[in-house]
Amino acid sequence: MKINRLFIIIGVIILSFIGIVAYAKVTAPKEPESKGSSNVYGKLDSKVTLTEYVDFQCEACYAFYPTVKEIKEQYKDKVKFQIKHFPISNSHQYARMAAGYAESAALQGKFFEMHDKIFEGQKTWETSQKPNEYFDTYAKEIGLNMDKLKTDLSSPSVSATINADLAEVKRLGGEGTPTFALNGEKIKNPDNSVEAFSALLDEALEKTN
Repeated sequence: MKINRLFIIIGVIILSFIGIVAYAKVTAPKEPESKGSSNVYGKLDSKVTLTEYVDFQCEACYAFYPTVKEIKEQYKDKVKFQIKHFPISNSHQYARMAAGYAESAALQGKFFEMHDKIFEGQKTWETSQKPNEYFDTYAKEIGLNMDKLKTDLSSPSVSATINADLAEVKRLGGEGTPTFALNGEKIKNPDNSVEAFSALLDEALEKTN
């Protein structure tokens, strides 16, 4: 009799636990749907789009930064440039935070200003225990509304946007940063030079003509 009662008690505990877990799953807030970021520059109706998936704490992305910046200026009247998020958090502990600041700045129309500030300061903030203090400084320097910035940083929609970019680059086959795509096709082993990107873009532009 005592054994039966023990089994009943254990059964009730297990069922209660299952009920709590099920309830938590039902009531847990769902992340909003997102089609990903939309941070574009240059000729927005161009038939040629160069997309870069970046990790702000990545050394290779830092190395490519001046090359891409020069290419953007040279081809801004011909090519649509797009920057998307690819923070690799397991190796870069502040990458996701940096992406959050950049995407929150995008909601105030200043993604590229924050993008440049974060990359140019990478060697300083990545060694800090409080990189957010540097990001806050950059935000003030480019004239962001700080109250809105703080709200957006914790917004589920910003997180969803970054996650959507991550899912997109995964479908593309991106394995490391930076990953580049030309008109939706992954560029394999791109050379970090203005000449190499110019050749790619010139060829793509010629095909559209």
